[in-house]
Amino acid sequence: MPILQGDIQLRASRVMDDVPEGGGGPSNVVIESGQENAVMPDISEMDRALGRDNMRQMFVGVDTEDRDTYQGSNVIVAKPPEDPNVSITLFATGGVYDTRAQAQARLEAYLNKGPEWAGYLYEDHIQGQRVIQIFQRPGTELPAVGKTLVLVGNEGLANEQMQYVRAIRVTSVERSFTYDIDKDYKALIVSVEISDALRYGFTGSPASRQFTRQANSARLRDTVVADAGSYVGVTPLQKAAALGDFTIIAKTIMTQIVPSAQSETPIPAAIPYAAAGFPVSAAEAVTFSTAQTWNTTTSLALPGGCLPGSLSIVVGGVTFTDKGGILMSGTQQIGLVDYANGVVTSSSGDYSGTKTISYRPAAYMQRMPQSSEIRITAENRSQSYTGFITPLPARGTLSFSYRAQGRWYVLSDSGDGTLRGTDSSYGAGTYSAETGGFVITLGALPDVGSSIVQHWGVPTQETVQPAADLLISQTIALALPAGQALYPGAFSMTWMDGQTQRTATATAAWQLQGDATGEVRVGRSEVLFAPKLLPAVGTVLDVTVDTAPAVEVNLQHPSRNGQGRLAVSAGQGALVPYTVEVEWNTLTDQSVLGLYTRDQLKEMGVTLVDPTQIARDDGNGKLMLNGVQVGTVTYSTGAVDFNPDVVIKIPKPVYSSSQVSGGGFSGEVAQYRLNYEGIEYLSAPSIYPNDESGYVKIRFRTTGSATRRTLQVTFAPEFDLVTGVQAPVVPGSVVLMPSSGQPWSDDGRGVLRVLTLGGFVTRGSINYATGRVGLISWTPGNANTLRRAGCITTLGDAISSAYVFRTAAAPLRPGSLTVQVPRASGGSQNVSAGIDGAITAPGVVGTVDYETGLVRLGFGSLVVAAGNESEPWYDAASVQPDGKIFKPQPVVASALRYSAVAYAYLPMNADIIGIDPVRLPSDGKVPIFRPGSLCVVGHTKTSNQLVVSNNQTINLARVRLSRVVVRDASGKTVNTGYSVDLEAGLVTFADVSAMTMPVTIEDRIEDMAVATDVQISGEITFNRALTHDYPKDGTCVSSALQASDRRARVSLDFSQQSWVDNAWADAPTGPAIPAKYDQSVSPIEITNAGGSTERWVLQFTSTTQFRVIGEHVGVIATGDINSVCSPLNPATAKPYFTIDPLGWGSGWAVGNILRINTVGAIYPFWVVRTIQPGPETGIEHSFSILARGDVNRPQPN
Repeated sequence: MPILQGDIQLRASRVMDDVPEGGGGPSNVVIESGQENAVMPDISEMDRALGRDNMRQMFVGVDTEDRDTYQGSNVIVAKPPEDPNVSITLFATGGVYDTRAQAQARLEAYLNKGPEWAGYLYEDHIQGQRVIQIFQRPGTELPAVGKTLVLVGNEGLANEQMQYVRAIRVTSVERSFTYDIDKDYKALIVSVEISDALRYGFTGSPASRQFTRQANSARLRDTVVADAGSYVGVTPLQKAAALGDFTIIAKTIMTQIVPSAQSETPIPAAIPYAAAGFPVSAAEAVTFSTAQTWNTTTSLALPGGCLPGSLSIVVGGVTFTDKGGILMSGTQQIGLVDYANGVVTSSSGDYSGTKTISYRPAAYMQRMPQSSEIRITAENRSQSYTGFITPLPARGTLSFSYRAQGRWYVLSDSGDGTLRGTDSSYGAGTYSAETGGFVITLGALPDVGSSIVQHWGVPTQETVQPAADLLISQTIALALPAGQALYPGAFSMTWMDGQTQRTATATAAWQLQGDATGEVRVGRSEVLFAPKLLPAVGTVLDVTVDTAPAVEVNLQHPSRNGQGRLAVSAGQGALVPYTVEVEWNTLTDQSVLGLYTRDQLKEMGVTLVDPTQIARDDGNGKLMLNGVQVGTVTYSTGAVDFNPDVVIKIPKPVYSSSQVSGGGFSGEVAQYRLNYEGIEYLSAPSIYPNDESGYVKIRFRTTGSATRRTLQVTFAPEFDLVTGVQAPVVPGSVVLMPSSGQPWSDDGRGVLRVLTLGGFVTRGSINYATGRVGLISWTPGNANTLRRAGCITTLGDAISSAYVFRTAAAPLRPGSLTVQVPRASGGSQNVSAGIDGAITAPGVVGTVDYETGLVRLGFGSLVVAAGNESEPWYDAASVQPDGKIFKPQPVVASALRYSAVAYAYLPMNADIIGIDPVRLPSDGKVPIFRPGSLCVVGHTKTSNQLVVSNNQTINLARVRLSRVVVRDASGKTVNTGYSVDLEAGLVTFADVSAMTMPVTIEDRIEDMAVATDVQISGEITFNRALTHDYPKDGTCVSSALQASDRRARVSLDFSQQSWVDNAWADAPTGPAIPAKYDQSVSPIEITNAGGSTERWVLQFTSTTQFRVIGEHVGVIATGDINSVCSPLNPATAKPYFTIDPLGWGSGWAVGNILRINTVGAIYPFWVVRTIQPGPETGIEHSFSILARGDVNRPQPN
């Protein structure tokens, strides 16, 4: 007979209570529709105050005496409670006899342990602590408030201890640690206040320069969404849906699975970015050999930082290379590379002997990252994106953050061009450091309305100085008597090089010759001295010079002549050749930069200083400046004639352009973004001033008698790393290659050093502000050549015309965001966001998404486009219809600060609410709709207070109904006495004698479809169109638990000699026996009404008698092979199964067993009622659970 509507029953479990043994299998209690407290108890005052989770196991059963199939069965929550603080969620564990404790563990497994965190537990932690400390690199991501981490002690061992912890407050401090005498490194100590005290003690690790934990210490792991439970629920529509629609708008796609309470957390004066540590490559690679000890306990030290992907180590005929921080031998991982500190560790092997090392040095900068975004719209939403990053990111700095289903995920460049998340499910991609091109594939479709936020580091302020040969030299200021200066004549320098005397003399042009190079600067009485072979440290130089009285003439603002030149006089004749020096001042014409660029330099903190010029005569009457003749000197009269105007190099910001589309700047109008890429130097005139600020000084000697003097000076070299550029040197960027031996490098603190077998030896010091190097040691006898392989200079602060960032916590309280913008004119500008998220102020525009904490800022204003065509920011495509264009006005983004108030979620007591919330999202919400979800859109209409009679037909005014339910005056469901035409929407009553009037008729229309796309906004797109009109009021969309086809069956049977270890194995585990039960002759009978999902053993106690034992129900019956065996199911008062004696063969012996598995027509699921803390809104909290499915259509008579 066919399955009728009344045959589909909802059954209670054995223990309908919130206790560990709750659930436990089906009972004989049928849950009648409308029966109060049949599933959940009333809500108490404490539940309202603290929140609560109630969990109940329920079953869908098919109550028929046959095995007809309930096809495509599924279960939904058809109607939610009216109380907004109460939500209903369904999920399934698959276990018929699961208890609440087992279901709770499954429910709590939303988060699972993932990869190790980029840091480790700092020192030991004891049981009961509520703060953990993490040791990690500066610039790495801090745990966010609400983040769940997992501590694992003794991982993989029998005594493993594991605890999930949630951060409720996070602070960090950067500290210096010493790893050798006078050698420090910096690390972050992150203090994380956690919601629950530690339940165990965990072994930590001490500070480590390699930032690696000890092998026996506890692991600190990130968490990933395991989503072990598939949650379904129900939500109303936000707007009506019409026949033919493929898309609906639901109120939410989430359900409250665990209660949570909000609190406000202020975010004061926060930096909107994590300083990006990125490498700036030296001009060329260096190669050297070393016999350093290198094994599993002693690291191999490079002179300094290393550019990722550039390292090669050859030892014993084997070549090791680096890839993403891993040292590789072919495809085998053999160690790790700490790029920033230049430390290489070996995980296996002892590599003694000479090692040839080649690498490109790199300085690691801490800079504000660049930012950009890809706006996600319904049209461009995809899992794959391509594009180009401008300016080009430094290796290892590029990251993409995207939001899917309300959660942020990050893909980062590990330095080898691959983009990965902390878990492979987050997505992957590639990036080309040469072109800036990227390809990313996200782990899930991003949310419409969100953005893929790009952050990357760029050395915008840094200039890589080209490789060059330097001389180790000393500028010697000769200690002459007051009023005396050098005079042409005798000049010589002598010194001892071991047992050999070395000599240098000066030519008539004052150039050193002999055993040294350099020059004599007569006007300043100083000598630039560079010996060709380096003498011993402390060598004394004997200097013989002729001196005469010094003469200097100061001329205040002399005027130009008719040719624009300066014609001045020394005031006397008989000037001595090679002694004339002319000094004057010039003013740089900055108009070549343009007003806009000059403003940007001012924003960067760069001040241009007007230079002073010093020219000298060449001994032949020519006045020379930087190797170029600028005038003449008449020695006999003292007349000097020269052109005072020169051309110098001045810094200019370099921009590239890209277009940004509105939605944060000015509606949806396209605007222009300046990408600041760094500094270039261009030629600019520097002009002698025509006002009273101009001056000229002439220094010279006149013909007369000279005095010969001998001076002694200790050789103490000091020289410039970079000439012609006045810019600070980046600490940690200097690598110098002497003519022989190991490279010299700076330690980032001003010490120049060389690595020897005994450790680092100091060679001298570096003044980073001036670029001057002073030496205190070297290898005597070496040729005086020093290759500048690495040196980077920097200038000013990075500026940006657009910036995108995520706040430290979210969601934010509307109207709470304030951004502080620095201004070059001094002070700062405070800009506040409106309640609607719009940010508008003079020179600043943008938006904030209070839900996600995503902030977009643009710096500039709309101006008339005409007349600005030559500006670097102008682009014709960006001109708006009203003739205006957005003029970017970049600011120093590193000085940006923001303040806001974020909502945080208070940790709830697991013992009170009934669920441990730490492994669930901090807001307690999980998605109930996803792409691929089976969804049901439904609307139920009720016809009340109907008094009906026999043969009366009620037209329900809707067609193609999914179901009709008739209830009598007591609310009891009536299953007989009427017929229903679902297609026509008619109910015909045949016999109303058993009905208590008046009756109520509920009719329901439905559409079932698969979700192909789900947006966090509530937009759900289906794979098929709706076939009904659905009003907003009363219509809900439900996700469905898919129970598949349900019918009772025997799924397994076999016999064996004995019940080995009483194990419930699904394959024979002992010797086979000839005795069998022949199902082909007499199949074991089972019905939907009595069958249960259970494993059975029929164990023979004699040659004919046996016991019936169930895995979960125990011994329930005895039987013999000569009689029918029909053990009764107490839940339904029907047999679990029936065994006919005709099927038994002979040969059974004591201890033999027949193993049977049965599958019932029941479907177990769990109902979770979540009560959010809040006020009571009424006493009625009913909800509707609907079992759905199809049956075979009855054959017509």
